[in-house]
Order: sequence, then structure tokens, then C-alpha cells
Amino acid sequence: MNIEELKAKYEKYIGTDEFMDHIFELKKDLLSSDSNDFLEYHYLLMNNKNLDSGERDLIKSFFYSEVVNERDKTKVGEFLLKKFEQEKTPQKQAELIKILGHLRYSKVKKLAIQEIKSPEYELRFACIMVLGWVGTAKDLVYLNERMLNDPEGTLRQCGAAAMRQIWFRHKSTKLKITQYINGAIRHETNPYALSGMIITIQDLYGKKLGIKESHYGDISGDVNKAKEKCIKELDKN
Repeated sequence: MNIEELKAKYEKYIGTDEFMDHIFELKKDLLSSDSNDFLEYHYLLMNNKNLDSGERDLIKSFFYSEVVNERDKTKVGEFLLKKFEQEKTPQKQAELIKILGHLRYSKVKKLAIQEIKSPEYELRFACIMVLGWVGTAKDLVYLNERMLNDPEGTLRQCGAAAMRQIWFRHKSTKLKITQYINGAIRHETNPYALSGMIITIQDLYGKKLGIKESHYGDISGDVNKAKEKCIKELDKN
């Protein structure tokens, strides 16, 4: 299939109620080549305003899909990295970092570390998330810096949550994460940041300290009481 045939197939259904009925057939065609023409068209589709947000998100996920994907991941990663360098808005750059993270592209960790102190919230958020996905013990220091110093409580929360993601893959990080949270939680007052730290310690030590996290990420519980319990647990360890 050449690029014109691919475009004709997609454009037959874009903007119609039939698009989702044919999406998996269309996906297979889109992922059948990693030529620059196919990658460029994929990127255009991901940003096509004639598709609704759910359809665009699905097209975006095809960049890192494991099913019927015959593409060379390194080639796809290099393509997306160039797009990151060309894009001017932090929203688009953040989106690309997350795609590269999902793809487990070899250079995404370096990019996340480079941009993790960006003045833009969206970009810092994406970098923290991606370090949680691909980071190892030596990358905890970057997350700790954000957990201590980010001006947004939600991102200090994300710093702790990303440490937990690293621990899921590298259990040997337990002590270092404990030390970092022990140094941060005593001076933290933001409820979002505190909840991230407490939930991480709960998981690391298999304890119930008063904060609950639903499957959808909703947080409940008395954060201040849980903080006191968490500090007592940390003092034991």
C-alpha cells in the first residue's frame, strides 16, 4: 500500500459515524510501514480536528501499539524526537514526551531529565510521569528534587508517585525512596503532595496509614492524621 492509498482509506471515514467501525482495519494499514510518509500522515491524523478527541487519542496510541505493528521503534522514536524539537507549544512537547515514554524510546529518559525543570507545568508533569515509567534507582534524585522544590503541590505529589512506579520495577530502591520521603514529608503541608508521599510509603511497607486511592486515582482520608501516622512509621524504619 502506498501513501495515497492509505490517505484515501482514512479520508473515506474521517468525520463520519463509521470511522470507529473500521478503526482496526485502518490501524493495520497505518502501521504497515515506518516510511517517513506514513509517519508524517500518522502525526497529521493525531492532530486532525475533524476527528474527536477520543479518536485522536486512539490514533496517538497507535504510535506505541504492540498489535499488528511492523514498525522499527527506533525509527519511530527518532521521528517523534524531531517533532518534539520542532513543536513550539509546551502542550505538544509534553504530549510527545509521553508518547516517547510509552514507546520506551532509548533517548526519552535523557529528554525527560533535560526538561523536568521547565517553567511549563505540562512539560514538568510529563517528564515526572515518564521518569516513573522508565527510570531506575539513579533517577530518583531528579524526582526527589521535584518532590522537594516544585512550586505545584500536584507535581510534588507526582514526584512521590513516580518514585513508587520505579519501586514497582526495582524493589532495591525501597530504602532510598524512604529516605527521600522522610526528608520531604515533615515540612510538607500541601494535601496533594502529602497524599502522594503517604500512599507511596503505604505501598512500600504494606501499611494502612489512613489514605485510600481508588482504581480511578481518587484520594480519600484525613491527610493530616495520615501524615502523623506516616512519620511514626518512618521513625521506625
